[in-house]
Amino acid sequence: MLIRFNHKAYGVLIISLLLSGCFGGATTKPALMICDELDDTDDWIEPAVNVQQKYGTPLALTLAMLELPLTELDKKHVRPRAADWDEFRIRSERWDAEPTEVEDAVHFVGWFTQQSVSRNGLAWDNAAGHYLALRLGHGGYHRFDSTKYPELTQQARGIQQRYDRWQRELHGCKDRWQGESWFSKLKIW
Repeated sequence: MLIRFNHKAYGVLIISLLLSGCFGGATTKPALMICDELDDTDDWIEPAVNVQQKYGTPLALTLAMLELPLTELDKKHVRPRAADWDEFRIRSERWDAEPTEVEDAVHFVGWFTQQSVSRNGLAWDNAAGHYLALRLGHGGYHRFDSTKYPELTQQARGIQQRYDRWQRELHGCKDRWQGESWFSKLKIW
């Protein structure tokens, strides 16, 4: 009878250990990637803040539209249509702008999303719509049929998920950097 009790005791112990791994765990929050990114580099944070102030583009939308990481050299950080890039360079008078330059890419995203809001009536939190407008152009966005282009629709969903993630993580950074003056400029919460 003692052996049977040990099997039950071992069974209960194993089950409780397994369940504690599922339901228990650390009480500390995991480090947020965006907070670490902001700590590590500020090459793009100042342009992103400027873009938010100039165009109204939320920081999370800017991050979602850019191709990360922004630390790689000779990489296009945004992939605009040629006509949109030319229009941006003309209207912003940034004649030497390049999509491989972080500041230029960030400013393009701000300018383009502002155009998407005014031309297409997109909400600032509709990152999927902004992505589709970027890929198709403003007129193409109005004619877009998601059933004909399921891959593009899937990519747009991925951009929306990335936007939602950035939005959540940026709110988590608030507690981490409470009182740091440059971060309070973001006005994201």
